[in-house]
Amino acid sequence: MAKCPSCGTEVQPERTWQLVAPLPDAEGRITITVMGSFRCPKCGYSWRGKVSTLKVGPEGEVEVVGGKARRRRRKRREKTEESSGGTVIEVDLSDIYEEERI
Repeated sequence: MAKCPSCGTEVQPERTWQLVAPLPDAEGRITITVMGSFRCPKCGYSWRGKVSTLKVGPEGEVEVVGGKARRRRRKRREKTEESSGGTVIEVDLSDIYEEERI
């Protein structure tokens, strides 16, 4: 919700669109700004302004900044063989010793 700069009435945006920053910030996050066009139902004043900001990180981290609230969410990483550094291969030493005897 935004306040009308003319009369102070709480107003919802009529239309929204997104602007994506071409370069990441210092932490490697891409900034997506949600803009909106507003029209006050009380006095008829219209304006454009920022609705909220999203910062999306390389590891699935998302930070939402909207008005006075700020939320940060990290994507849960599941442990897989690839994330632990590779594939584990188990070898039975008795198989190797049998091959040497033959």
